[in-house]
Amino acid sequence: MACLFRQRKTRRVRHTFYLSGDLSQMSAQGRFLRGRGFSVEQNNVYPCVTPEDKQAALQAIWDARCDGWWHYQREYVELGICTAEEFKEALDIRCARSRSGRE
Repeated sequence: MACLFRQRKTRRVRHTFYLSGDLSQMSAQGRFLRGRGFSVEQNNVYPCVTPEDKQAALQAIWDARCDGWWHYQREYVELGICTAEEFKEALDIRCARSRSGRE
């Protein structure tokens, strides 16, 4: 029996990259990624993806500007998803829309 448990445990995929934002934003990101075929698991209230899916998941969040996308500036730049200038421009547009009530 212990052998079977160990075997199942080693097959388990580790979801260690936690999504960021407030609860509503993290929930929206999790639903968005699940809808695009990503494996998203919950750890308590926190949705997370596998390290192997991290870049593709962040690319999808960036491309769609999914709610809470602005929480990943460092990761976007480090992974080459966008430049710091592109991020700032997108954030400026989002802030302008928010101020005008068009968000």
